[in-house]
Amino acid sequence: MKRLDSLSERRFIYMHAPGGFGKTVSSLLWLQHRERLADTKRAWVSLDEYDNKTAEFCKRFVSALAALQSKNKRLKELAIHRAFNTAPVEFTLQALGVLESEQNKNVLVFDDLHIIKNDEILNLIPVFLKRLPENFTILLLSRTAPPDSFSEMVTKAELAVIDAEDLQFSGAEIKALFERNGRSITTRQANEILASTGGWAIGIRALLMSDEESYSLDLTDRYLENFLRTHVWERWDDRLRGFMTLVSVAEELTPELCKYLTADERGFKKTSALSMLKELARENAFLRAGENNTYRFHDLFREFLLNMLEEKGHDFVKKQWNKAGDYYYEKEDYFRAVAYYKKGENDDGVAKSLFWMYDYHSSFASIEDTLYAIHSSVNDSILKKHPFLLETLIWAAYVEGRADDFEGFLDRYYKLFPKILVQSPRSAVVLAELRCIDYRVDFVKTLKSVSRVPFKGVASGAAVTPSVSQNMPFLHRSYRDHSELVFDMYKNIGLAEKVIGVVFGNEFVVVKECLYAGMHYERGNLQEAYEHALAAFAGISGRCSAEIMFCAMMILAPVLFAEGQGAEAERVLENVRGMIEREKAFYLNANFRAYLCRLRLGDGDKAAAGEWLADFGVNVYGNIMFYELFQHFTTARAFIVVGNYASAILLLKKVLELSERYKRPLDVIEARVLLAIVYWKRGGHGLNIALDYLEEAVSIAHEYGYTQVFANEGAEVLNMLGRLQKRSVQKNYAGGEIPGEFVKTLYFAAAAGAKFSKGLTGGRAPEKLVFTEKQLSVMRLMCEGYGRNEIAEKMGLKPNGVKSHTTLIYKKLDVASGLEAVMKIKELGILSGKRLTIKEDIK
Repeated sequence: MKRLDSLSERRFIYMHAPGGFGKTVSSLLWLQHRERLADTKRAWVSLDEYDNKTAEFCKRFVSALAALQSKNKRLKELAIHRAFNTAPVEFTLQALGVLESEQNKNVLVFDDLHIIKNDEILNLIPVFLKRLPENFTILLLSRTAPPDSFSEMVTKAELAVIDAEDLQFSGAEIKALFERNGRSITTRQANEILASTGGWAIGIRALLMSDEESYSLDLTDRYLENFLRTHVWERWDDRLRGFMTLVSVAEELTPELCKYLTADERGFKKTSALSMLKELARENAFLRAGENNTYRFHDLFREFLLNMLEEKGHDFVKKQWNKAGDYYYEKEDYFRAVAYYKKGENDDGVAKSLFWMYDYHSSFASIEDTLYAIHSSVNDSILKKHPFLLETLIWAAYVEGRADDFEGFLDRYYKLFPKILVQSPRSAVVLAELRCIDYRVDFVKTLKSVSRVPFKGVASGAAVTPSVSQNMPFLHRSYRDHSELVFDMYKNIGLAEKVIGVVFGNEFVVVKECLYAGMHYERGNLQEAYEHALAAFAGISGRCSAEIMFCAMMILAPVLFAEGQGAEAERVLENVRGMIEREKAFYLNANFRAYLCRLRLGDGDKAAAGEWLADFGVNVYGNIMFYELFQHFTTARAFIVVGNYASAILLLKKVLELSERYKRPLDVIEARVLLAIVYWKRGGHGLNIALDYLEEAVSIAHEYGYTQVFANEGAEVLNMLGRLQKRSVQKNYAGGEIPGEFVKTLYFAAAAGAKFSKGLTGGRAPEKLVFTEKQLSVMRLMCEGYGRNEIAEKMGLKPNGVKSHTTLIYKKLDVASGLEAVMKIKELGILSGKRLTIKEDIK
């Protein structure tokens, strides 16, 4: 208690020790003590295995905050919102943003943190905690030492750590405890107990409640179980024992759940589950009460209860697990239902839960949690009974970027499709969708073959996938790159409308216009892109999903920016922000924030890059997820802006490999252009590597007529395109299939784009520019408007000598022409002596 009091002003306290050392009891006693001393409120979050899903953890966290600020209507709305699970991290960040400032002290406790094994959650916890107001103290209880994600907090002494040494009883404390409870023991006996228990609180309590006279006992789990059976369990009547056994399958108990689990058993039909729970809590029956009529057994005691349940036979145990599964299935909490059905060995229950979970209009899941449920529950055994679940494995492999697995599962699905269709008629719709993402087949050919699939009327107007666009902002480069449609755009998109329009229902009117707008935008046809983007925007109705509304709004913004209508584009983005807030579609926020950050990075904003990398940094050595592709491009740009070129190259090469495998020309072009920028900035031998990457990007762009990717990079690619243009007119040019005229078109597009942004490096030149006196003289004359021959005459040099000087000047300034050089010299104030070092000319 004194130790905790001494840390009361610290914001983060981490208490860890093995089970039964009294972490929970000590914390509860301390909280009661603090509540008596000052105006303190508390919320207690008891974690269980189901909280290893990001959505579950975030919901528990936000619900606890809502309990602390019960009058905060906005916070309460977020905590109970139906769509919370679609974007748990974004909902949580929104909740943290609407917390009201208060004078009183709040203590938030996370109990059993060791149960959380999900690295994503462990990495998020410090991010969330640091966003809490100063009047919050966070108490983290665990059986294990702080995870790696807390290392920075430990290093900075932000996290106070209490371990088993603080919690274990000493010999003197054991003696005092026994005497306080009417059991007189000697110092020698107290030391025997200490030696036997290691100061373990629950072991000491077991001995205190037993009739043992000798205390040199081996306190194994078996001894504790025997103790509980003899000295605790047998003291209760059959009614309480039966109740605890039946409900032990649930880690967190509510009266409603307990009633459901006991309803079929004799003697419990008229029993009040709430009164039973309160009675057990009053008797201190290893049961503790939480917030909102929730209860939890002590972990060790629950293990004992589950052993008691096993004595009723395997079939009875399975029945109880399945009852819990039925309860959550009826609540439409399909993720928790899957977990319970798995323990109940109920493949049918798992399958039906996944069936409803795998639903485009479902508001119960994020992509991450859907993947978690699929990986944890779909295996060969369940696939034999329910082959339609192959659909979930195909989707999971696709969005995770596992191309080999995706292709293997897909071929297996095609082979089994007749059998699957009999079991699951809606698979006719799924087949159409899966063929559309099968990048191995030309998309137009796919549309023609899908037109023969008889799915019309089977499940019309219902896309069966957790996300149509994978939450990416631009439909023309989302679940699939639609570049194959560009060659006869109106005919091909018209075919798509006839074939798969029925799957989207009324939304396809908007989808179609988004595709037209996207294709025209990429080809630099900005007027046509604007007209179709406006039509998509105008087509938004209350029947559209938030995801389709997002894509319709987002394609309009870049078109407006490209047209130089920045103010109008900003208004569109405000509409996007409002829509996400209104629809609570926070699952779209990651990519929306990626786009907003990308706008700032376009001017070399290092602060924006740092913020992005802090929140969305990626392990460049690990695998990348396809559904996060748009975010990866933003991360790569952020690495370039802060000058971390090595990480940018590693990430971009992974992006390029995935994009080439998935046959996504636009992503391939963008990845190659960004790699060219990185290598160009590195200089030296990287200049030739940069031009090679750019040349390949230009070659692919020429095939499809794409120009906008280059226009978007503007200032960063001007010099390279200038060099490439010079390459393209040489007789021995290896890339002869690229017309010089097209390179010139890209140069002008990039020059136009450069008017609106400074580029990823913000037009930055080296911190210190080093020029010789002769180079400075050449620059002065260039700025006065003299040509090469005139400069040579004035300086008494040969024209080739002036050419050598200008070549070096261009390289140092990172420009491609005399006009650019003059503009850069004036912009940087070089001739006025700013950021300038002068060295002697070599004689």
